[in-house]
Amino acid sequence: MPQRVLHFITELNVGGAERLLAEVLPRLDRAKVEVQAAYLQGDGPLAAELESRGVRTHALRSPHKFSLWPAWRLARLLEREQIEILHTHLIQADILGFAAARLATTPLVVSTKHNVRYYEGRQRWLRPLARQVEERLDAVVAVSKAVAAEYGHARRVEVIHNGVDVAKFAPSPLPASGPIVCLGKLTMQKGHRILLEAVARLAEELPNLRVEIAGTGPLLDDLQARVARLKLPPNVDFLGVVGDVRPLLARAAMVVMPSLWEGFGLAALEAMACGRPVIASDVDGLREIITHERDGLLAPAGDVTKLAEAIARLLRDRTLAERLAAAGRARVVEAFTLDTMARKLEALYASLAGAS
Repeated sequence: MPQRVLHFITELNVGGAERLLAEVLPRLDRAKVEVQAAYLQGDGPLAAELESRGVRTHALRSPHKFSLWPAWRLARLLEREQIEILHTHLIQADILGFAAARLATTPLVVSTKHNVRYYEGRQRWLRPLARQVEERLDAVVAVSKAVAAEYGHARRVEVIHNGVDVAKFAPSPLPASGPIVCLGKLTMQKGHRILLEAVARLAEELPNLRVEIAGTGPLLDDLQARVARLKLPPNVDFLGVVGDVRPLLARAAMVVMPSLWEGFGLAALEAMACGRPVIASDVDGLREIITHERDGLLAPAGDVTKLAEAIARLLRDRTLAERLAAAGRARVVEAFTLDTMARKLEALYASLAGAS
């Protein structure tokens, strides 16, 4: 009999963790895992996608993220569906999910942690409450070794790297010229300011250099003002939310991830799968994906000069760019596919059931 597993997340909107869930759940072996998904808030545009691929979804319709009412509704759902493993994602779902599992006497509770430094800037009361939950979970899944290092207080920590659909993100020839592409929410973490400063240093030498930035966030106005101060308006486009990044990656000369810290770096994997050379910050999560000079370039986080040098190097040396692009694609196919991720999840669920 397959294990009955319910994944529970705050929303099913188009975000990194949410998109990953929509991609990997349908790949679980139905002979081993009978999977469903539930979400707290929003219209859940990814719910229809999951349903179309055979994964039942449940909207709990919470009035706000920390309402206690959805915990009761989730507990009833867990009992009705006879769920054996509740797998939660993101802090609100972690806390409410753990409470619901105890109400329903669900045997096993697992949580995936998607980023480092997750509690910075959040309400003070969250950290101690979250830690109490984490200490009682049957397992914490970390998307990287960097994330795992922050959860030594958990009973069990398993590293399961995120994966990419390597058929969907297929490689194409590197264009003769194209923009620098940057993907990510417009927050301090993602380091867009460092990229803009680096481009400004190259603008006189390379006046046709273009940058396309996909994503939205609280720093949009600040970054647009910085572009104006650096006299870069003709060179930089803010694209907003891009539902399908593949056309953007197809026209890219390179992808730059100037993050100040990073739990993993799914955007880097997608770029590498598409055969685009990647320049990334030399921080723990990204260092697990990219080896400097072998399948990408790493630059010290926050170092404008080194980032500018790396960009100029790739623009001048097409042979290097093509070599890194090919090696990056091979790296993803070898270690970071969605199927690999799904098999590791199945193995984790089986081991938890055997140990309970």
